[in-house]
Amino acid sequence: MTPVFPLSNQRGFTLIEILVVCAIMAILLGLAAVRLDFSAASRLNSAAEALSRQLEAARDESMIRGQTLAFSSDGPGYQFWVSNADRNEWFALPANDAIASRQFPSGIVLSALSINGLSRPLGERIVFSISGLSEIFTLTLASDSSRVEILSDALGRMDVHDAQ
Repeated sequence: MTPVFPLSNQRGFTLIEILVVCAIMAILLGLAAVRLDFSAASRLNSAAEALSRQLEAARDESMIRGQTLAFSSDGPGYQFWVSNADRNEWFALPANDAIASRQFPSGIVLSALSINGLSRPLGERIVFSISGLSEIFTLTLASDSSRVEILSDALGRMDVHDAQ
């Protein structure tokens, strides 16, 4: 008995085949979207790592320029400063690639600052001297659900870890 429709004459895909392929594509896209959506904790860690690199760059820039630089933050953003020792004033550092004024990503703020083990108000400057030595400080970045600390040693090296 021969089939009514010979197999060699069939063209295209069946509805079942198309639905199976669509289902597989939907599952893969769903998994990709979940992996591409950064969690609040990973965004916080990324912001802390970026800030620690900028703080180290400010320390290096201070030694290269032979000028005292400083960092300050109002909470949602931060600024770098250069000292004019002759006039005893601070001036906002012009934006450049390494160290520039920035805002933290949405939902992330600098919540606490301590210098030499003492809690200090936001806005106080952390000073980087031309010798490369700096005050020991801790910056605490916070988001809705987690906190991360940036710890500095006297040589201006930074370490990022989860706050306790």
